[in-house]
Amino acid sequence: TPPPTPPTPPSSPPPPAPPSPPASPPAPPRSVLANTCDELEYIGSAEALLDLAASIMIGLAVLYWVVLFAGFLSVLWSIRKTAAVRRYAPLALQIHVRRKLPSGKPGELEPLPVVLRHVLESLQATLAQSGGGEESREDLHRFAVQRLVTGRPVDSALGIMTFMRVPDEVVYAGMAEGLAAIEREVASRGSDDDRVCLRYILHARTGDLPRRWSNGVMDAGRPAGMALQDFVDLPDSVTAGLRAPHVAALRLYTSNCFRSLNTPLRSAGEVEYPFPVTLSFISDAIRRLRAVNASQRGANQPLDLWRGMANLDVADAFLAEGGTEFAPMSTTSSLEVAIAYALGGGSGGLRGRRALLFKLRANSFIDRGADLSYCSCFAAEAEAHLSPYL
Repeated sequence: TPPPTPPTPPSSPPPPAPPSPPASPPAPPRSVLANTCDELEYIGSAEALLDLAASIMIGLAVLYWVVLFAGFLSVLWSIRKTAAVRRYAPLALQIHVRRKLPSGKPGELEPLPVVLRHVLESLQATLAQSGGGEESREDLHRFAVQRLVTGRPVDSALGIMTFMRVPDEVVYAGMAEGLAAIEREVASRGSDDDRVCLRYILHARTGDLPRRWSNGVMDAGRPAGMALQDFVDLPDSVTAGLRAPHVAALRLYTSNCFRSLNTPLRSAGEVEYPFPVTLSFISDAIRRLRAVNASQRGANQPLDLWRGMANLDVADAFLAEGGTEFAPMSTTSSLEVAIAYALGGGSGGLRGRRALLFKLRANSFIDRGADLSYCSCFAAEAEAHLSPYL
């Protein structure tokens, strides 16, 4: 039989519950007046916000119209200024500047753009002389050409009149006209620099053009105040029987105008030469100036002349048969000057390349050409010129 079940102990009574807090009295009901005041307060806040938004919108609208009106006035002002600029621009372009010359005399009135261009070109030339420019003196000087271009020996016998492709009567008529024909040629076919040089040679005096060119200042070292007629009256000009057009043409060739005169000649008669009267005066003057050499001691003694050119190759045909120089050939009696230009004129950009040096043996005064240093615009270079097509 199963064992008897032990008796269950008696359970203890549960603890008493804590007393509940007294109930709060019910809130009194809100009156209709209080609810109405709350609603009015909310409505007042909304109206204030609406008033603020309206004020902001009005301010923005006023600002917009102020800006729009200011822009309209600005446009009107711009239109007025543009009209004024268009009206006075031609006058502004006519501003002229009178420079003070080294001789102390007042310079010629020149347009402001021309003066500024001269200043920039002088600065470039100064940099080129000091080795700081990209363009070398060799490229700008008449002793050097970019490549050796020569004609056949028979071209020398035909003479320059054949290759200018200008009727002889036109050339002779221009030579009879004189300086006016030279001025007309340069004015119509020359560059701005050519016209500056010719105006200086014809109408100014030495020292009146302080502009620095690639090889210096024109007539540097000469007495100031020499006019064209003073060069015509010099002993060499008198001995050779030169007139003012001869001397003007020679001085023009020794100036920066040499490139305009020489370059078309090397086309070997393919086109009409643009300066036939000027070149004819140059050629005639060089031939006449041989009379100066004839009257000097050693006129019949040999004399060596030099011509230096950089970066040139000589054709085999020239070495075998010789050739003809199309343009007036600038030579120098100074070997040092010719070597300097054969080496590139001292410019570091060309030094170390090919150098070409010509030695010309003149057996007598008739072969020497003319010494133009007495009237050259750059007399320190001791130039001797030979006639074209030699």
